[in-house]
Order: sequence, then structure tokens, then C-alpha cells
Amino acid sequence: MKKRGTWLTGQSLVMFFILILTSFPLHAEQKYAIPVWSEGLEKRWVNSHTSPVNWIESVDRMNDRLLKVGQSHDINKLLSASHFWKWVTHVHWSKDFLIPYYLELNSTSDAFGKCKALLAAEGLTEKVIRYVSVYDNKIKFVDILSKLQSADQKRFTRYMNLAIAIALVWDEPFPNSWPHPNVSRSDIPFGDLDVLALFNFFITSHENGRLKIGLDRLSIREVCFVFDTPVQLNELKYAQQIKLKSTKDLERLYKIIPYDQQRIDSESYEWPHGTYRLIDIGLNKGGICMDQSYFASHAAKSQGIPSILFMGQGRSGGHAWIGFLESRGKWKLNAARWASEKYPVGFAYDPQTWERISDTQFEFILKSNGDSPSHGTGKSVLTWALLNQGSPQFQRLLQVSSKIMPRSKEPWQIELDWLKERNADLNELKIFWTRWINNFKEEKGSKAKGQIALLRVLRKLKLEESASKLSRQIINENRSGRFDLGVSVAADEVFDLQKSRNWNEAHRKYKITLEQFKAASGGHLFYNLIGPYVRNCLLDRRISEASDAILLASKVIKPLPNSILYNDFEKLRSEVK
Repeated sequence: MKKRGTWLTGQSLVMFFILILTSFPLHAEQKYAIPVWSEGLEKRWVNSHTSPVNWIESVDRMNDRLLKVGQSHDINKLLSASHFWKWVTHVHWSKDFLIPYYLELNSTSDAFGKCKALLAAEGLTEKVIRYVSVYDNKIKFVDILSKLQSADQKRFTRYMNLAIAIALVWDEPFPNSWPHPNVSRSDIPFGDLDVLALFNFFITSHENGRLKIGLDRLSIREVCFVFDTPVQLNELKYAQQIKLKSTKDLERLYKIIPYDQQRIDSESYEWPHGTYRLIDIGLNKGGICMDQSYFASHAAKSQGIPSILFMGQGRSGGHAWIGFLESRGKWKLNAARWASEKYPVGFAYDPQTWERISDTQFEFILKSNGDSPSHGTGKSVLTWALLNQGSPQFQRLLQVSSKIMPRSKEPWQIELDWLKERNADLNELKIFWTRWINNFKEEKGSKAKGQIALLRVLRKLKLEESASKLSRQIINENRSGRFDLGVSVAADEVFDLQKSRNWNEAHRKYKITLEQFKAASGGHLFYNLIGPYVRNCLLDRRISEASDAILLASKVIKPLPNSILYNDFEKLRSEVK
């Protein structure tokens, strides 16, 4: 008996008959049946919600049914049940997003109408669940979507991907250090934070042919790197006038901005010219690398090219460069990243979470695009886990999700938070971090995070031999490439020896570390080891060790004269004299 659609795969999952969710009571033998999903059923279900009470009860009832089905079937069997997952995403969207939003707006009839409109938006639920993070601000996210939909239903439907992207970015305030630490926040020409105006600006630019990449050709994740700027629209309008024949012109544009060497010579690293306007950087004042990157990045965003600003440490100290989408699905992450400087890594802001993300992590995640089938399945299982919080299945579901989408950190971070909330013992954490290391072995930064966390656990467990072996492994694996990680681990051991006042051993270890990483770029050695080590010596009046440390360091790192690193090194040297 198959009509439109199919029953849940597997005889053990076949339910009695299609039930449209209403407030009517169910017969006892039907109480765990769930309907076969179809577009028609979805519309009838939404329309059946004639009151907020009816809607909330309906969601709770379906949630209860899903939990009963889940308890009686292994997750591996459920994975083939497409109708089950349709209901999971729909219930999660209502229960964890829309209903809290409705209650936040004091349960008004207007709020209920907004929620029904979002429920009725075709394709919205699946896209939201695929891209949203558990760490997003759900109420603000829904509020932005509702505002865009209420303003223009047709535009919202036509440009739904853009609406979701702007809600993902703007649900949390921009960091105080955005876009980089070398400009005062009071000098940035912020707009009035009107997401509707920004949304309409880019749509109009798209429809008038002002964009180098049509926004309808970008994924939701990619669009996030266009919308992640809060500056006045006049800034973007100015940047749209910059001639770019192709995306490859962005690196050329970076180099065209005059470099302000005088600011480096005078150690005026912060923007000194008042309001931080693009026209002043481009035509009048020039800037240092942070300003060049900011300018080129905004030229890209204004013309629909996803871009990202990276900062890292090299031979001459801190440097900034840009990454941008060259063509569909293909990013260039090293524009103006000078090869001779040996930058092991660059860090940027992830616009969805505003957490720091490295270029290597960014590239690693890109290989598992949010539009891939496996990512969609993994997010569905993760959604199911979130609906099962507090149940014995919760951790198991998180682990299944992480196996399906192994490049995503989200299920791992949720599991880690859960372990911490439970005050998990050290052996549980040891198992978790061992799994983490194995899963992220292809990305050195993520792997090292797990190794360093495991190292701390091993030391707390008094497993000194295992800890020493792991410490050597981290250092040896990161002598080249991500040598910044090896420097950090070795430096921690030096600082621990200083804290315990074992000065002779600390100095011996300091010298060994300098020798191990003498081929590395000077910035990481100076800021992660040399500077902190010397200042710790000075705090304890170990002048002899501090002087010797400076002498040894001067033989290892050779900063370019009048560079940021050179100035900071000379300042440290003067503190020792």
C-alpha cells in the first residue's frame, strides 16, 4: 500500500497509517505512529495550527512520538528512514527556535503570525538546520529572518540563502577587536546596524550587475564572508567603484595601497588618522599591512566576492593578508602572504561564530562543504541528539554525528561541553581527547589542540612517562610547517620550570628550544618564548639568565631593521640593560 511517498524504510519502522497532527486525541494503538512526509502534509500541518496553544501542543506531541520511535530503534536503522528525519528537523525548528522566539515576544498574536510565516516558507527549515550552529543566538537569528521576510516576502523567497547567511552572521555582535587590533573601535565608520538595509543593498547590487560574483551562485556559508562587515553603506558604495577585472586583481589592489613605513619606524601601529575610511586608506593616507588587507577585503565584499582577513607572525613580526573566493568552490588563502617570511599559520574571524579560525582549519573545513549529502545527514543526527539531551542516547548520537561529518567540530565541542558539565573524570577526558586526535589527524592545528589537552590530562593522572613521550611527539611533529605549535608546547615546559623556580633546568630547556626551532620564523619564537621567558627572569631578578637569553636569541632570530619585530626586540633588550 504505497501512494505518494514511501513508508519509513524497514518493516520494523512501518507505522499504522498517515496521521495529520491535530489536537484531536489518538487511539492507544496509534499513539506512536508518525506521518509519511510530503509537501502537502507539511502545508496542512502548518495550517492546522490555528492557535499558539494548538501549535505548541502539536510540536510537543510529535517530539514525544519521535523520542518513542528513537528509543525502540537503533540509530543505524533510523538513518535510512527519510520521513523520520524530516520530522526531526521540523520539530527542532519549532521547539528550539520558533517557540522560544514566540515566548520572547510575550506570546502575542503578531509573534504567532511571524512564526507561522517562517514555518510556511518552503525549504527554509531544512536549510536552517543544515547551516545553523548550536552556538548561534537562536532568538536573534529568528528575529532577523522574520524582519527580512516581513519586509518583502518575494525577495525573502527569492534570496532565502542570503537571508539565512545574514542572520547567521548578525545574530551576535561583532567582536570589539574587529576587523583587527590596529584600529580604535571609535574610528570605525559603523553603520546603523540595519540588516534590512544591508540585505537590500546587496540584492540591488546583484540585480543591477555591480557584483563580480552573483550572490545566487554562492553557498550560504560563502555568503557569510560577504555580509560580515558592519560599516556604513557609503563605504561599500565607494568600494564598488574600484575597478576589478577579476577576483585575481585583489592581490594587485593590496600592493597598490602605499605602505606607511613611517608608522613602523615610529612604532605607531594603530591607525593615527581619525575615522577609518576606505577612501583615506586608498587615496590619501595609505597604511600598513592590516590597512591594506582591510581595504582589499572590503573591495571584494562590496562586489560580492567572499573574503577573509588573516593575521600571523613571521620573520618581521605581525603581518596581515587576505583570502578570497577565486571561483566557484575555490578559495585563494594566501594573497599577499609573503613566502620569505615563513608564516606558519594565519588567524581570522569565523563570521558565524566570531571565534578565531586558522587558515589551515578553514581549508580543512572547506573540503566538507555544508551542501554535501553527508553534512546534511550529520546535521540531522546532531539535531536528533539535541532533542535527546538528558537521555542515555545523547553522547552516542553525538558520536554518530561526528563520524558522519568528521570535519565538523560542532558535535565534538558539544560533547566536550557535556563532559565538563558532568564533571567527567580524567579517564573519560583521556578517551575523548584520544578520539579527537585520531579524528583530526589531517589538520595539524586541531590535532595539536587535542594533543595539548591530552598532555594536561596525562600530567594530572601522574602518567609522566606517557606525558613526556607525547610532549616530544608534539614538538617533533611541529618543527616545520606548524612550528608555532611546537614552540608553544616547548615554551609551556620552560615556563612551568620557571614557576617552580627550577632556574637552571628552565634555562637549559630554553636553550634547547631555541636550537630546535632556529629555522622557524622569529615572530613566534620571540612572542611565545623569548619575550615571556626574559620578563619572567626579570620579575625574579634573574638578570644573568635574562642577559644570556637575549644574547642567545640575537643569534637565532634576525629581524629586519625597522620592522615590528625589530622594534619589539630592541625594546626588550633595553629592559634587560
